[in-house]
Order: sequence, then structure tokens, then C-alpha cells
Amino acid sequence: VILTVVLVACALLTTGLVVRRELFRAAEAHAPPASKPVFIADWRSHSQAGVTLGSPNAPVQIVEFADFECPFCASFHSTLKTVQAQYPDKIAVSFVHFPLLGHRFAEPAARVAECAGEQGRFEAMQDVLFAQQNAFGLKAWRELAREAGVADLEAFDACAARQALPQRIHDGQTAGERLDVKATPTVIINGWKLTQPPTAQQ
Repeated sequence: VILTVVLVACALLTTGLVVRRELFRAAEAHAPPASKPVFIADWRSHSQAGVTLGSPNAPVQIVEFADFECPFCASFHSTLKTVQAQYPDKIAVSFVHFPLLGHRFAEPAARVAECAGEQGRFEAMQDVLFAQQNAFGLKAWRELAREAGVADLEAFDACAARQALPQRIHDGQTAGERLDVKATPTVIINGWKLTQPPTAQQ
């Protein structure tokens, strides 16, 4: 029994290291170096503020505080998509909204992502928003929703017109403030908080 436990632990550790290496390698060209990692003891509770994509039992759990208008977030999103495609059962990402005050379209983009999510199209809308940051303010949110496969555009428009801040955005901002998030993307990988996407040197 002890030998089995040891072998399972070694397998999980090896998987985590491989995925971490690939993640760091892919991110290297897209972001400045991260500061020294800090371990967050209650990191799992912060994932509840976001939208989790992937298995909750995946050996690599990532909590990402992100802003849809942030160019580094777009680059890191591309990195995550690549690594998740390579290791589909090994990585789960909890996307936590943290729109920055200096970004005019960040909060509206977060809102429409939530509206798309009401129709099961959050991930698709996430992809469209990050891919078309340059279209913010020039292209209607409705058109971006159409490209993301949102079926009921009338319901989407009604959702986007609501005045109240969606609860998930509020929860993300609260969680980010508790963790002293200053910039996006701020990433937590299995409890280790990085203020910038990881690089191959870390």
C-alpha cells in the first residue's frame, strides 16, 4: 500500500512538473518576469470567485485574476489554451474577473462575458474577447456575442443592459483585494501566487 501511494505521488509530481515547464516555456516570450512566488494557504477558496474550466481533480490547478482589456492577459490566455490542449485532463483554470480601473472596457467586457455565460458560452466569449481586444469600442458587444455562438441575442442584450454589477465580478474584485492583487494577470498555481505570468527561468 505504501509503495502504491509513493508511486501515485511521484506520478502526480512528475505530471505537475511537466505541465509547469511547458506553461513557463510558452509564457516566456509574452510577459515580464514574475516576482518571488508567495504561497497562499487558502488559495482554493479564491477559485470559487471565478469560472472554473477543466476538471476539479486536475493535478495542476490555476487561479487567474484577469482583465479582458489587459494585453498580457490575452497573451497568457493563449498560453493557457495551448497547454490545456496538450494536457486536457491535467489542468483546471479558474478565471476570476479583476477589471482594472484604468481600462475603460474591462468591466463592460467582464459583464458581457457573464451574459454569454448565462447561455453556456462563457469560454467561447472569453476566447473572442481576448482575440479582439482592438475591437473594443468599435464593434458591438452583440456582434462579438454572435461570433461566440450566443444563441439568444435578445436575452444577451437585456443582460448586458442591466445596471447591477454581476455577482461574480463583485466576488472577483473582493477576492483580488483580499489577496492584494495589483496587476493582471495575477496567477496562483497550486497555491503559489505570481504577480505576472511565469517564465522559464522560475
